[in-house]
Amino acid sequence: MLYKQSKDRINEDVFNIDKPLGLYIRRKDESYVVEKLLSTLNMDLAKTISSKGVGAIKQSVCQILQEALEGPLETSLSSLPETVEILFYQARKTPELLDALTSMNNNSPKLIEHSVNVLALTAQYCFYKKYSDDELKKFGLCALLHDVGAARIDRKIIESDRRLSAKDFNKYKFHPFIGSRQLESYSIFDKSVVDTAAEHHELLDGSGYPAGLKNISFEAQVIGLINSYELLTHHQKIFRPLFSPFDTMQKIKEDVIKGKYNKNVFIDLCSCLIK
Repeated sequence: MLYKQSKDRINEDVFNIDKPLGLYIRRKDESYVVEKLLSTLNMDLAKTISSKGVGAIKQSVCQILQEALEGPLETSLSSLPETVEILFYQARKTPELLDALTSMNNNSPKLIEHSVNVLALTAQYCFYKKYSDDELKKFGLCALLHDVGAARIDRKIIESDRRLSAKDFNKYKFHPFIGSRQLESYSIFDKSVVDTAAEHHELLDGSGYPAGLKNISFEAQVIGLINSYELLTHHQKIFRPLFSPFDTMQKIKEDVIKGKYNKNVFIDLCSCLIK
């Protein structure tokens, strides 16, 4: 077994020895340990922003989100507002950061990377709209947690490059409900965060899922449109090539004309991406 003081950091070389280490945490300490870990990762993110390149920044945000989703939800999700505040504060001073974040990929799991990409795109939209700090934080959390329910779906389904079977797609369509149920009991999150998790795949003409709603929160309309844009421009499938930003907007425009997306949100998103 390995014991250490909380202030000491474990060197990664320790894990490369031939004899495996036994690392143990008492179950009653799990929430405390996760809280301390995420607090440390947020401090590291702040240092990374001021001293390292955009690749390291994106990896830091991905790591924080992944640790939050894998930890006990009652404590781990509470770190994410601080993560959003750290990132958005720096983005106000350095707008180029958001452009860089949304234009690169890394080796993070697809769900985590997707959520961070949607966060960066949402930040661009919010800065273009000159939203207040409170609005920035709210939309940032909506973006970062919109797919929280997908973390509870079979990873093979989430990361599949092939067209899903009807059976697997029915399982996938249930993730907005799972996510909203997970978030609704946490007083730390605005109701809009819960609604966005539930409604980001709903469409204004009622053709979306899981409930076929037409009355969708504004935050869900924004994140839903950005979600579609990000998937088409960043995630190639065997049955679907990557689209350029311009071609993606042309494709989404067809759905705007059909009444599936908010026309004004579409126009503002186009404007903020080509500014």
